[in-house]
Amino acid sequence: MAEESDGIAEAFEGQLRVMVTAAGQVGERIARAREDALRRAQAASEREARELRSRFEAEQRAARTEYANVYRGEWWEQSTPEQIGRTYQTARAWSQEDPEAARAEERMRDELRTRYGVDATATGADAGAVRAAVERAEQERAQADVERERSAAESVEAQQLLTQADQQDRLAEQARAAAEYEPDPEERTRAQAEAEDRTAAADAARGDSATAYDSSERRASTAADLESKGIDQEVIATRMRADVSQAKPATAAVAAGGPTKAPKARKARGRGVQVQRNEQSR
Repeated sequence: MAEESDGIAEAFEGQLRVMVTAAGQVGERIARAREDALRRAQAASEREARELRSRFEAEQRAARTEYANVYRGEWWEQSTPEQIGRTYQTARAWSQEDPEAARAEERMRDELRTRYGVDATATGADAGAVRAAVERAEQERAQADVERERSAAESVEAQQLLTQADQQDRLAEQARAAAEYEPDPEERTRAQAEAEDRTAAADAARGDSATAYDSSERRASTAADLESKGIDQEVIATRMRADVSQAKPATAAVAAGGPTKAPKARKARGRGVQVQRNEQSR
């Protein structure tokens, strides 16, 4: 008598068919969107096109790390349908530009066919389930775009703060020099106080710059690391949102149990503001 199935394998296969079908569609959309974005950037300016190409190159390097997994048997044995679908989506998105992605896509099709009997080009998946999966994937992409823009804005802010810190350092040095050679005691005292205020403003700006750089680069690095390990995109997005709101490492922000600490406030810029007000009143 044949052993009855517990339904787990069938459920896995059915979900896999949905994920692979949706992944193929989303991957093609990503490729087209990337081509359109680069075309618009080239039409706008060479600088914008260069920056966009640099970003795409970084994304491609991260993608290669992800679809390198498909050659490992243990990855197939341990991955969920969502993880397999997401990796197939990544390979599909880059297959027209990256030979490594094309090879990974072909390898995945072979593995899907031999391991699960799934034809990636005609899975026979439920159309409604596929539409829902595509919508979820598009939402995840939108969240990733928001996070990317946030990181870029923080990097710009960090650079501006560094420039501000350098400017305050130069003005502080000028004030110290003026105090050293100023014969009038009152003016000497004023110049010394100004030098101290500007040094404090420079230190505050430099500290804020470090915070901005850390948050943007660390979140991007953490997200890429989690994605390369096959962690679900929604889980990654949740961790990144927690990281932004709590101003602490993502892994700590979502750790189970125990109350979370309030985020550490940024260093105040009071003395720097005071200097600016003094300049305006002169």
